[in-house]
Amino acid sequence: MKRILEIADLVLKVLSCVAIIGGGVWAYYQFDIAGATDWQNNLALETAVLPYRDDLRLLVVHVKSKNPRNTKFDLVKKDGDSFVLRVQRVADNAQVDTVVDSDPHNLAVPDIDLLANTGGEYEFAPNAEMDDMRTIVLKVGSNVALTAEMEAHNGTLDEHGKPDTDFVSTSTVVHIAP
Repeated sequence: MKRILEIADLVLKVLSCVAIIGGGVWAYYQFDIAGATDWQNNLALETAVLPYRDDLRLLVVHVKSKNPRNTKFDLVKKDGDSFVLRVQRVADNAQVDTVVDSDPHNLAVPDIDLLANTGGEYEFAPNAEMDDMRTIVLKVGSNVALTAEMEAHNGTLDEHGKPDTDFVSTSTVVHIAP
C-alpha cells in the first residue's frame, strides 16, 4: 500500500510539472508567437443601389468589420488611427485592355471618416462584428471604386521618425445602373 502511495505521489508531481510547463508554453505562444497584443480585423464591403429620383441613385455601402481575435483593440483618432471609406470615380474613357488605377484626386465624395460619429474612439471587442452603413447619392451610369481602410498606429516610429502604422483594407467597384 505504501508503494502505491509513493507511485501516486510521484505521478501527481510529474503531472504538476507537466501542467506548469504546458501553461508556460501556452503563455509564450499567446503573448509572443501569436501576438496577443497585436490587432487584426477582417473588412468586407456590401453594396446596394436603390432608386432615388430622376437620374440619381442611392448607393448604400455597408462596411463590415470583424475582430477575429480573442483580444480587444481600439482605434483612437488622436493617436493617429483612422477608419475611412473612400469613394473614387472610375475613368469612363479607358481603352480596351487598359488597367484602370484608382486616382486619389478623382473622389466622388470627400473621404468618409468612420470614426467621426464615435467620438474619435472605436472599440472592437473580442470576436465582435460591426456594420458601418453610409448612403451616397450618385448619377446613373457612374462607376465608382470603394475602398474601406483601417489604419492603427503600432506605437513605434519608422526609419524617418514618423509614427509607424499597420493597416488593412478592402475594395470593390460598383456600377450605378439605371
